[in-house]
Amino acid sequence: MFFLKFDPDTITLEDQFSRDVRNIGRYGTGDLELTIYTDEDFEKAKRFIRISYDVS
Repeated sequence: MFFLKFDPDTITLEDQFSRDVRNIGRYGTGDLELTIYTDEDFEKAKRFIRISYDVS
């Protein structure tokens, strides 16, 4: 599971892969949660990880 500094409003969220965590009352950094179950999920997540890292 990854929590990224990424605006969830800028993408289409996918069930069991991405989630907006801005308003769930948790501690931590990042507004987008990505959950990795498969190699395909990891490949999809790489794009968001790169963007998040470059913006930080």
